[in-house]
Amino acid sequence: MNKFLDRLTSIRLAIWLISYLLVGSILATLIPQGLPDVDYYEIYPKLVAQLVVQTGFKGFFGSIIFIIPVLAFFSNLAACTVKRFIRELKKRGTHHHGPDILHIGLILLVVGGLWSYSGHQEGSVTLAPGDSVNLPDGSVMSLVDFTFERYEDGRPSDWTSIIDVKKDGKTTVDKAVVRVNKPLRYAGLTFYQSSFSELPSLALADKDGREVILAQGEERVFGSTSYFFMAPESPTTSGMAGAPAGMPGSSAAGMPGAPATAQPGVAGQSGRAILRITPAMGEAQTLRAAPGEQVGDLTVIGIKAQLATGIQAVDDPGYPLVFVAFLLIALGTAVTFIQKIKEGV
Repeated sequence: MNKFLDRLTSIRLAIWLISYLLVGSILATLIPQGLPDVDYYEIYPKLVAQLVVQTGFKGFFGSIIFIIPVLAFFSNLAACTVKRFIRELKKRGTHHHGPDILHIGLILLVVGGLWSYSGHQEGSVTLAPGDSVNLPDGSVMSLVDFTFERYEDGRPSDWTSIIDVKKDGKTTVDKAVVRVNKPLRYAGLTFYQSSFSELPSLALADKDGREVILAQGEERVFGSTSYFFMAPESPTTSGMAGAPAGMPGSSAAGMPGAPATAQPGVAGQSGRAILRITPAMGEAQTLRAAPGEQVGDLTVIGIKAQLATGIQAVDDPGYPLVFVAFLLIALGTAVTFIQKIKEGV
């Protein structure tokens, strides 16, 4: 039993396991993960492709060749921590528990990492200003504003989303700023600024000249008539009897899942729009209307491009544990160095 414990707590074993996990993780970032088997045979030579597919390396972080070494490292680290802690308690004089705190932090980091991997979920949604999406806890997240900035040479420099969150009619998050590398944490979810796009919207004018904007897939009632903007007309829809189905809405039912985005670059005020109008007393009609044409009580101005933001929601259950683990690792390292400095003095 003692020989088994000595081997389990071996520093050499820990070094081998750490080296293996480090090299494996680096290779897993270089080799695409989760592709169909045939793709690996197209990308790599036959022998390399066979190794990747048959060893399970195409899904390294969920495979036995990763999980077993991680469990072995966890056992090694836990046994070393307990053995050292008992030895420190029995020792006379000054106790050095800095390494113990560090080891506990590393143990929690391994547990948190595995927990995060096994329970990780994510989804995304595309929102234009004024749109909203229902969150799993019953809250409603709304996009107040979205700005997209470029450098002088035209390259993207920053995307910024201004977000409100309400629950039961009360504002729980007021105008939070979400940008690249500055996510929002709310209700156990992390919201990232992931992308941007341009969605087509239909500009209409009422009899007083006031502009009305309908996002693609949005339906609104003006006067006694309901207007539903289906899509801008394109060569593929020209001549069709009806409008394409399944157009995106102005809100989504929840995360994950996102409304489909329109092709970017739709701009200007030319081109016809496909829309459905439903009078209060009458049947629905699907129309194609060009700028200047009268549709019900409104006049078509044209198709415009509306900037929309891509928000990614990530559910990472191990996040709190990983955060605590890093704090313990930092604390253990600091305590160890302080004790070494005092002893040196």
